[in-house]
Amino acid sequence: MTRDKFYFGMLVLIFMAIIIWTSYAMDNDEKEEESYRISVIVNDSNNDRWIALRQGLEQAAKDCNADLNYVSTGKLTSAGEEIALINRELENGAQGIIVQMVSSEEGVLKMMETAAKPAIILLESDVRPENQYGLAGPDNREIGQAVSDAVKRDFDKELDSKRIGILYGNHNRLSMQQRLQGLKDGLADVPVEIVWEHSHGESTDENNQEQFEQLEPVDILIALENDETERMVDFILSETGSENEEEDEENRYLYGVGYSEKAVYYLDKGVIKTLVVPNEFNLGYQSMRSVVNQLKYHLDKAEDSQVDYLVIDRVNMYDEENQKVLFPIVQ
Repeated sequence: MTRDKFYFGMLVLIFMAIIIWTSYAMDNDEKEEESYRISVIVNDSNNDRWIALRQGLEQAAKDCNADLNYVSTGKLTSAGEEIALINRELENGAQGIIVQMVSSEEGVLKMMETAAKPAIILLESDVRPENQYGLAGPDNREIGQAVSDAVKRDFDKELDSKRIGILYGNHNRLSMQQRLQGLKDGLADVPVEIVWEHSHGESTDENNQEQFEQLEPVDILIALENDETERMVDFILSETGSENEEEDEENRYLYGVGYSEKAVYYLDKGVIKTLVVPNEFNLGYQSMRSVVNQLKYHLDKAEDSQVDYLVIDRVNMYDEENQKVLFPIVQ
C-alpha cells in the first residue's frame, strides 16, 4: 500500500511538472509573438526615393512580427512640424519611432522635450543627444569622398582648371554638411575650382530653377542628395532639350547621390555619369530590427546601424549585385 502511494505521488508530480513546463512554454511563445507598433516618419513619404527603404521596413516588420505604420507626409519644412507628427503617433499608441529629421540638431533637441520616451531611430543623422537614440545611415563623409573619387577617376589628370558647382540640399541637416565636407576633402589634392555651392534650404522648386539659371556655368555638376540630383537632371534637360549625352553640346558632367527610379533612369541614359547609391533597403530593414530589439529586450536605446553604399555607372549598373540594391524584391 505504501509503495502504491509512492508511485501515485510520483505520477502526480510528473503531471504537475508537465503542466508547469507547458504553461511556461506557452507564455514564452506569447511573448515571442508579441507585436510592436512602429511608426516611420520621413520627409515627403510618397516620393519614389523611399521605395527601397519602405521595402526594407516591410520585410523587417514581417520578419520581426511588427506592426508598421508608414506615416503619410508632404514636404516637411520645420522640426516643430515633425515633432507634432511624432507626438501624434505616440498618442495613437506607437511604441517605436523611426524618423528622418528635417533639421538634425534642432529636431533632436525638441524631441528630447517629449514626455514619453519611446524607442527611436534617427535616419541619416550623426547627432547623438546623451546616447538616447539609435542612429542608422551611411557614413556621410565617405559618401562625399566617394563622389570625389568618381570625379578624379573619370578625369584622371585632366582636372586642371576644371570648374565645379555643388548642390547639397538642406544645409540644416548634419548629413548634408558631412557629405559636403567629405567631398571637399576628397578634392583638396586636385587643381579644381569650386565656383559655387548652392543649398536649396526651404526654397520652392520654382525658386531653385530660377537660381540655377543665374549660377555661373561650370564643367562638373555635383549633387549630394537624391532630390538635388533630380533637380540637376531637370536643369540639364531644360538646357539641352535631350536625354542623350551625345547631344549635350556643352558637355556637362553630373555626379550625384541618389536612390530613385528617376535617378537610375537618367544614369542609364548617360545624363548622370556616376551615382553613389546608399543601400536604402538595408537602411529600412536594420532600422526596424533595431527598434523592435530595443522594445523586446528592454535595451536603453536602439542599436546603431551603418549601411553600405555602391558607386554605380553605366558600365556596372547591370551587375547582379548592383541590381539587387537598385531594385530590391521583398520575399
